Amino acid sequence: MGGKESNLELEATEFRRSGTSKKRRRIIVGPAPIAIVIAFVLLGLAATFLFGARAVKFNITPTPDTLEIASGLITYRLGERFLMLPGDYRIRARAAGYHELNTNIEVGDAADQDIHLSMVRLPGVLIANTDPVTRTEVLIDQNSRGFTPLAVDDIEPGLHDVLFVNERYLPYQTEIDIEGRQVKQMLTAQLSPAWANVEVSSRPAAADITIDGESVGRSPMVIEVIRGKHTIGLRKKGYKHWQSELTVAAGEAVSLDTVSLTESDGKVSIGTTPDGANVTIAGRYRGKTPLSVSLAPGNAYPVVLSKAGFEVLRRKINLEPEQDLSLNLSMKPVMGVVRLQVQPEDSELFLDGVAMGRASQRLSLTATRHRVEIRKPGFATYTETVTPQPGLTQQLLINLQTEDEARAAAIPVVLTPLQNVTAKLIIPDKLSMGASRREPGRRSNEIEKEVLLTRAFYLGTHEITNKSFKEFDPAHESGLLGRSLLGDDDRPVVNVDWDQIVGFCNWLSIRNGLPVAYVQQGGAWHLARPVNTGYRLPTEAEWSWSARYDRGTPTRFPWGDSMPPDAVEGNYADESAANMVPYHVIGYNDTYRGPAPVGSFDPNAFGIYDLNGNVSEWVGDYYSVVATRELLKDPIGPDTGEYHVIRGANYTNGRFSELRWTFRDYGAGPRPDVGFRIARYVE
Repeated sequence: MGGKESNLELEATEFRRSGTSKKRRRIIVGPAPIAIVIAFVLLGLAATFLFGARAVKFNITPTPDTLEIASGLITYRLGERFLMLPGDYRIRARAAGYHELNTNIEVGDAADQDIHLSMVRLPGVLIANTDPVTRTEVLIDQNSRGFTPLAVDDIEPGLHDVLFVNERYLPYQTEIDIEGRQVKQMLTAQLSPAWANVEVSSRPAAADITIDGESVGRSPMVIEVIRGKHTIGLRKKGYKHWQSELTVAAGEAVSLDTVSLTESDGKVSIGTTPDGANVTIAGRYRGKTPLSVSLAPGNAYPVVLSKAGFEVLRRKINLEPEQDLSLNLSMKPVMGVVRLQVQPEDSELFLDGVAMGRASQRLSLTATRHRVEIRKPGFATYTETVTPQPGLTQQLLINLQTEDEARAAAIPVVLTPLQNVTAKLIIPDKLSMGASRREPGRRSNEIEKEVLLTRAFYLGTHEITNKSFKEFDPAHESGLLGRSLLGDDDRPVVNVDWDQIVGFCNWLSIRNGLPVAYVQQGGAWHLARPVNTGYRLPTEAEWSWSARYDRGTPTRFPWGDSMPPDAVEGNYADESAANMVPYHVIGYNDTYRGPAPVGSFDPNAFGIYDLNGNVSEWVGDYYSVVATRELLKDPIGPDTGEYHVIRGANYTNGRFSELRWTFRDYGAGPRPDVGFRIARYVE
């Protein structure tokens, strides 16, 4: 080696680390780091939830027994509120007596949110019974639900009509407010018999008895007869048929006097010259000549004939069975005295149009009708018709009235402001409006009020017809309701708005030379103040007086104080309207499906037609429900309002509460069941 260059050659060999294995080392992580990571993740999620959650309060009526979030994102309850992320959720709530509330809600972006929900009450249970009998049909809202004793467990909460029907008893109708929530409510109807016992006897006995033409047995006999008007008859061979009208009140026994049947009659024919004599036979008035009368044979009948201005004739007649007797008699005129005493004394007398000189004098006149006139310049002419009485002196004490006095006395009872439109004079007084809280069927707007009406007024005898209204507005069409035509000339006009009614009234006032009753103020029509004598709608108080106080003591319904009506009283929702309206009067038939021609039914004692029935009627008052204890004098209602009062039932009404006089409705626009009638003050 010693500095010499080496020629050694290096050769590569395989390297191996001493003492090492060929396996790779494993990294092992302990539980503490894992727990820390999970905690950080959870904290992050919690922070995300807290920063994104919204505070939601559920206001549920009623307060539920349980409330749960059935689906949706994570929620957390904090007192009365839930922390919830925005999104959709389904909630479920339960409360005793209510249907389960299971609904979707949406949580919005607002930080605090109130969600209002209501739970629906479960149906109620009605237990219906009748006394004194069972097996009575129960109709709820006019749907048959079975026979008593009856339990109905599916009645929805709210007000329902209940009607008990038994062919042998009077119908019993009422209303019940179902509480729901499976609460059991008892209703027992005290039924009253619809019949009465009628005792019938005859002389001779064994006569066939008929009720309304149907044979029911032989006399003597006690018969059960259903209430109402009937025709009762007795027939027996060889005797005259006896017949009479029989009115039976439920539960009130009737014992008819023994009917004495009479043998078949003879006939007498009586004629006089001149005709028109009053005929009395055996003290009984029989009519005027010429006259034919059937009489029982075998008697001597005194016959008296009388006629004003003629002597009385007396005869006696005897008839044989089946005999025809004729009497032809002439009557002799008679005279009477009339004494006139007149003030002023220089007045002039005209008798049957002929001047007779000074008015105060004694007149001998034929006992027939005479026309007496008393005249004097500056005074109203006095006119009277007198009929002198034979053997008597009539005295007439006459004080002529000045023209002003006569004008006051000449206030007409009836006005005719338009062809086929009349109005009658009504003299009002004090009245009570509304209904007692205890009255069945009373509505909350029927507040009792004491009213004094001091001004006499005229009220339309009929509702205004389509024909009359078209004289004012030829283009108006009342239309139709279902299959019922509303536009016939003789039907009441309907589907009219407030401006049209005001226009008609003002047009009618101008036509009759009267001041218009309505003026425009602030873009709306109002009564002129003070209220003048122009044509207008009646006030609610005037309508109430004219409807309920025509006979003094007011009744609940036009026909009396109980349902149903005994006879056809007016045009209501009857059997023919059953498929057109929700409620109708069961068993009632007034023959009109829609409105009837005005005046189709009897008027009240004031001579006013259709105040209840046919169509309801607008009155002048704005609608309000205000209680007051003070006496109201000639009220005309509030000065302003959104609606006007509507009074009276109509052809679509069948609920007993709607048929009462005190039922009040209101409206703002045209309706197919509402018309109107006119009114005006006398002075």
